[in-house]
Amino acid sequence: MKKFFRKGLIRVHFILVLGVVFTFSDAQSIRLDSALMNKMILDTSFQIIPGVTETNLYYLNTEGKPEAVYILKIKLKRRLLRLEAATPFNKDTFCRQTITDQMQWENTPGYHVIAGVNADFFDMKSGVPEEMEWKGGKMLKDDFLPHRSFMGVLKNGKVIMGDSLLYIRKKKYLEEALGGNQLLLKNGKVIPQLHNSFNLTRHPRTAAGIINKHMVLFVVIDGRQPEYSNGMPLDELARLMQILGARTAINLDGGGSSTLVSLDEKTGKWLLRNKPSGKRERAVTNAWIVVKY
Repeated sequence: MKKFFRKGLIRVHFILVLGVVFTFSDAQSIRLDSALMNKMILDTSFQIIPGVTETNLYYLNTEGKPEAVYILKIKLKRRLLRLEAATPFNKDTFCRQTITDQMQWENTPGYHVIAGVNADFFDMKSGVPEEMEWKGGKMLKDDFLPHRSFMGVLKNGKVIMGDSLLYIRKKKYLEEALGGNQLLLKNGKVIPQLHNSFNLTRHPRTAAGIINKHMVLFVVIDGRQPEYSNGMPLDELARLMQILGARTAINLDGGGSSTLVSLDEKTGKWLLRNKPSGKRERAVTNAWIVVKY
């Protein structure tokens, strides 16, 4: 193992970032192919609560550089575990707030927030999201930019994601919806992306995927920290989502916004699981949260 860590602090630091809330016997053995990985270092999984599992991967990519990947898998049950949109101060106005603080404002007796990840791109000054925003059945913004995507929860609890045509068809049935960037997978197949700097560069990334009608996943990849994690281009992100079992997947906001916060049941506190590239949680415009009733 030592030969993969010329600077031994890398491994120790990664374990500390994860909060040491798991044991190595929980390994899930996710099989990444040669298009993504040169060498797996850590593959660890733990249950946050029944129905919500987190998996953390640490490996060397095809360039021999480290990658830290955080995976949140949720088995949704309409009367027990749901996916909802969160906004700053739990209000209908547009501004910015960290995901941890958004979770705090949403968390009330009988309405327990388990985890959250960042969602749509936004204006850094005003905090206005770039695309649509639906919360609790109320439409707060109705924009849909060209070649973009969205993720939504219908009134019957079903999670959907797709393009503008799907949004138009399902609009009247939406309970929650937030915008995304590129569509990565459709019907289990990788969607080719444009060859531009944003798509091809290794950036911190956040993605969401639907595995089946009851199972969704969120993935956060850290980046811009060469000794710890380098991020991914979009084609690698799409392949990762495919390997993890997603049939449909979209890219969410990334860079310094990429954030995963989840509950530590032992302490009853939320933990920032990943290591944002800006060295701290960024205040963002909205988030997807997992709520237990």
